[in-house]
Amino acid sequence: MSLKTIVIFLNLVGFATLVFFACNQEDKKVVTKDQKPKSIEFADPQTCLPCHTETVNSFLKTGKGRSFYPVSKSNFIENWKSDPVYDKIIDLYYQPKKIGMDVSILEFRLENGDTIHKRMEKIDFVIGSGNQTRSYLFERNGYLFEIPLTWYTKKAIWDLSPGYENGSNSRFEREVGEECLYCHNSDVEAIPYSSNRYKKFGNAIGCEKCHGEVGTHLEEMKRTNGKSKDLKIISLGKLPLQAQIDVCRQCHLEGVKVKKANGPTGGYSPGKVFSDFYEVFIPASGKNDFGFASHSERLQLSKCFVESAGKMNCITCHNPHSEISGKEKVEFFSQKCRTCHGNDAHELACSDLKNKKKNPETSNCISCHMKKDGTNDIPHVNSTDHWIRKKFDKIPEGSEGKMTFKNFAGNSYSKADLGMALLQYAETRTDSQKIKEVKQYLSVLTSENQLKYYYLSGEKWQNKLDTSQFRVSNNPWTWFYWAQLKKQNAMPFLTDLKHSVDLAPDMIEFQYKLVMAENKPTQTEKDYASVFRLNPKHIKSLSNLGFYALQKQEYPKAENLFLKALEQDPDFKLANENLVRCYLEQGKFEKAKQILKRLIKRNPLEKRYGQILLSMP
Repeated sequence: MSLKTIVIFLNLVGFATLVFFACNQEDKKVVTKDQKPKSIEFADPQTCLPCHTETVNSFLKTGKGRSFYPVSKSNFIENWKSDPVYDKIIDLYYQPKKIGMDVSILEFRLENGDTIHKRMEKIDFVIGSGNQTRSYLFERNGYLFEIPLTWYTKKAIWDLSPGYENGSNSRFEREVGEECLYCHNSDVEAIPYSSNRYKKFGNAIGCEKCHGEVGTHLEEMKRTNGKSKDLKIISLGKLPLQAQIDVCRQCHLEGVKVKKANGPTGGYSPGKVFSDFYEVFIPASGKNDFGFASHSERLQLSKCFVESAGKMNCITCHNPHSEISGKEKVEFFSQKCRTCHGNDAHELACSDLKNKKKNPETSNCISCHMKKDGTNDIPHVNSTDHWIRKKFDKIPEGSEGKMTFKNFAGNSYSKADLGMALLQYAETRTDSQKIKEVKQYLSVLTSENQLKYYYLSGEKWQNKLDTSQFRVSNNPWTWFYWAQLKKQNAMPFLTDLKHSVDLAPDMIEFQYKLVMAENKPTQTEKDYASVFRLNPKHIKSLSNLGFYALQKQEYPKAENLFLKALEQDPDFKLANENLVRCYLEQGKFEKAKQILKRLIKRNPLEKRYGQILLSMP
């Protein structure tokens, strides 16, 4: 193969890959803002301190009171001089670093002892109390992203963050949606349909998460000098039992949450009944399969809970305003069991003083009847399974690994709710098997969700969609899906794509797809201004501009743009391929060989890289 042939081949590769990348990137799911009623104005717990001093001070020491905060307010518990964590699957190291109050994570790659890639991201926020873990977020122009490294407190180690293991390392690109912040923060204002952009962030969980709107209460107390009998705030003890436990379920129920097709408008807030608004479906692969926040689901399996006739709930054992720790913890919770089982012969024998001295580890209720084990979603942690039982069940042989999808509340859900839950689960996990299961529920889904199904599944949709039903939609994702389906079938789509951008101007991927859809023979920085305004380091845009500079033989500019893209992602194939071409056209063969060898290492099945390498001078 001659040098001229190589260059022509790479030219075609670069162009073809550019088009493919524009059409086939997986689109991120948007999280809407229906959970938090607009009327709520959030107050810092410190505002409640003058009247509730002991309660507030105690609460701020709990995990809930330490669930989210800026780094500047962090009491560091991590070992910042630890060895780097190595992800052998993608061949990248992660090194925690601390300089003064500034903490960062360095991502790097080694080749023959030399560092060939470095990316440093400064940590802006800590998420998690540190009782079990602390994870980290960084902000870019109002958009929140997760850091790939987490501190696991019990083992005192750094390791990949939950969900980043086993080849699923999304590096610094995992978007932090409102659903995530909802259970770690009270004062969050998200920009609708931006996926992960926020106007403001609060400081951990506050009073509103359980007591509803605090602002009106504060105004009433100020107006009456604290003498009003109408407190204008929710007192959990005065709520019906279902509403009491639902306050906890809003965060301690792990599953796929679906807004009920026939439910009331708006979203859940304390004092309301959670199941009026949402159905929750629990994906699990066995009886011993539970998540880090599965407390409500597991407690509901317990005989204690079922036979209490609604009298047992979370605050039977847990005081949300204080935290029990240390050696007192086990005895404290055992005493809670004795309020109902105090005269039980088994309990009396187990708690006998002689037995306690002989078997201190098993002379309590918790160690025998509430299993402490690893969870199915967070590595390096042991969590207490809240399914209280006489004996831990032996799992029938062959039953593990078969994922079930059951409804938390029973069997009263509609087919539309189940179909929507399957669609939502498949969308967030790109689960092709679950997508296939959605098909049997298509007839009961809305036309907008049918549209989403055809977009995700790739099935033929012609003559199967009632397009008149979603043409009045204000959901930008509906218009985006519709534009993409029309594009795939060579139909005019630009107007629909522009409409999705108009409805969601902060959705970066929409802006990028619009630039690509305009299909100009050449592009400049001006064409990508809307993208760079939101993300100045947008990888695909940098790479594309490099390609167009390369077409004009502006080699220094092209090389600089490709290298900027590769600073963000060293394995971005398009930028690497075109950088090879850039070096070849300049006769920089050694540099081209170096990049090609890296491409071969990361993509061993791509035979064309080896062919080009063997054909080079």
